[in-house]
Amino acid sequence: MTAAEFRESFEKCFACLFGEGGEFDEALRYACFGGGKRVRPVGVWLGASAVSPAPPMDEVMSLASAIELIHSYSLVHDDLPAMDNDDYRRGRLTVHKKFGEATGILAGDALLSMAAKVLASGAVQFGGNYSRAALVMTAAAEDMVRGQVLDLAGMHTEEEFRGMYALKTGALFRAAFLSGAIVAGADERQCGSVRAYAEALGLGFQVADDLLDEGDENSLVAVIGKERAVRLLDECTAAALKSAAELPFGEGLAAFAEKLRTRKN
Repeated sequence: MTAAEFRESFEKCFACLFGEGGEFDEALRYACFGGGKRVRPVGVWLGASAVSPAPPMDEVMSLASAIELIHSYSLVHDDLPAMDNDDYRRGRLTVHKKFGEATGILAGDALLSMAAKVLASGAVQFGGNYSRAALVMTAAAEDMVRGQVLDLAGMHTEEEFRGMYALKTGALFRAAFLSGAIVAGADERQCGSVRAYAEALGLGFQVADDLLDEGDENSLVAVIGKERAVRLLDECTAAALKSAAELPFGEGLAAFAEKLRTRKN
């Protein structure tokens, strides 16, 4: 299975989680189907595929759905007036601008609750490794919130930015790849390599975002400069490639890291 084939299967599975009711259900679908790249769901599959030639796809798909729900909720809440106060995301009105601020708050709440339901159901159905993976993912959701707290407080130094990115962006990256590896039966050493890969990739992903948003004064690039940021991105990619090479089927992870490094949007 290729990443594109996984994404196609994921979209069909993910869509089944949403109702066809009134405006609130429309807001939930709007939040989750706005052209996202599905990096984190693909990460779950890649993490599993890096340690097993035949990962448990039902468990992988469940975890992928949960992490995309968590990610989507975080975007809805990040856009709110009390947070980043954004009117547009991916070229469309943000949820609170299209459906109202109260609906934006409640939609985020509902998406996080849906993720909890998916993870709890999976733990009951699959047990064992899935339950461990679910704990990793729920802990990451809390870390992500703590990263947003730091972001709202304001960053001034490279160390502060890197600490915030490790939580706000990096936590879900680690959870995605590591949870996939766990349900695929990764041992301690393999989990360590996957974790190291995801941490390098998460920082690199954020640095690449900052480079694409050139001119944003509230970014690591604004603090360390474009030249240093490009070197840091290359260093992150090299670290990710090194960790991918330690895994039995790490080729997909390596290709993914290279693709994220050179992306244009």
